[in-house]
Amino acid sequence: MKASSRSATRTPSRRATSGRRSASVKRSATPARKAPPALSIDVNRRLLNRYRFIEHESLHLLAGWLPKAETFELKCEIGRSLWESALHVNAFYLRLREIQSPAFQKPEDSALVTLMTELRHAPDEFALATGLYGVVVPSLIQALASHETATFPNSDQPSVYAIQHALVDLRALLQRIQPLLDQAAAAGKITARTRAWRTYITGLLAAAGGASGLEKRRTAPSAPACRVEFKLPCEAGRDARFTQRGSDLQTMPPEDDYREHTIEEFERYSTEMLAAETVAIVLCGFTSMPWEFQFDSARHLYDEVRHCLMGYEWMRAHGMNPFDSPQYLQIFRWRCQFPPVMQYCMLTMGNEVHAFPYRHRRVEAHQQSGDALSEQFVRYDIADETQHVRFGKRWLPELLKQVGETRDLDTYTADVLQVWESQYRTGKLTINVE
Repeated sequence: MKASSRSATRTPSRRATSGRRSASVKRSATPARKAPPALSIDVNRRLLNRYRFIEHESLHLLAGWLPKAETFELKCEIGRSLWESALHVNAFYLRLREIQSPAFQKPEDSALVTLMTELRHAPDEFALATGLYGVVVPSLIQALASHETATFPNSDQPSVYAIQHALVDLRALLQRIQPLLDQAAAAGKITARTRAWRTYITGLLAAAGGASGLEKRRTAPSAPACRVEFKLPCEAGRDARFTQRGSDLQTMPPEDDYREHTIEEFERYSTEMLAAETVAIVLCGFTSMPWEFQFDSARHLYDEVRHCLMGYEWMRAHGMNPFDSPQYLQIFRWRCQFPPVMQYCMLTMGNEVHAFPYRHRRVEAHQQSGDALSEQFVRYDIADETQHVRFGKRWLPELLKQVGETRDLDTYTADVLQVWESQYRTGKLTINVE
């Protein structure tokens, strides 16, 4: 009996085994629920290229508008979102070059091209902001969020990764921009033409089927009377809080007068928006350069915005009002007389190369004075400027080829620096008035 019991426990009867097999067959025969069809690779790359195009064109139009914008906080956001757009374009570029060749392709959708072309012709900076940040970016967020869940989660994970990171930035951008638009509305700066421009851009977006191109399309509207043909600026805008816009550069207090020299040092940092505006002009002048140049220049531009904000932070920490600082706007006007390649050479091979000995002396002075905040600020500046000089050394030869310059690099640089030394460093700027 005991042996029989053990045998029954270990070995199921043939009938019982047969029953389990039958149940197993029944379960496997039940059809699995069909998952919604994922985006095909052809649709995927077409959509990714649309998103890339929107961000890429946004980068260019924001570069053109950075010097024009007057409201300081909006100008800073333009600089930041331009850089973030470059990060997104680069992420899409890295993915697109894996699934299509060439990686960057002009969209076949003429309505989308029209939308992104027209955005730059906004009548004012808040019309630009409401059109881009209030209309196009929300549509792009919606398209990216849909794409993230519609594509193959495993096979297309590199696209999902790029999309998820872009969504983080774009959603945060809207959270930062909305208070600026609310303040502008409260100040009466959201005018009838601002609203007319938003309506126009909304209509162009609908004609393009939204950022994805998959929405129902409508007839494109005619341009409103408020449209202003965009021209690259040769004057740098500042809002009414800036009380000293055109002061001449003065000799700095001697470095051994630590307190007074440091105040002037960080006042000068607060004016580095001028350098960002110069890089913006260079970016607009060389949209046909390789993507890597545009990517480096977007970072260069935003670094200069951050240096400006660094000066503001330091001045406010020391009880000073940065809006009272001289802006030296004539420097931007002076630079704009020269071709973009010459502006780039003066900035990277002039201002930035020659600043290192002074910056290193300032780090030592701040260390000796126990001024940790000033020391850290200058050390970060040195790190950024080192990278900018690398950019200049890498890209200046390519820029000279683009413009057909016949002088060799060394001769061209020496000639440009002669102008820089005789005018910029002396403060004797020759500005031709037409």
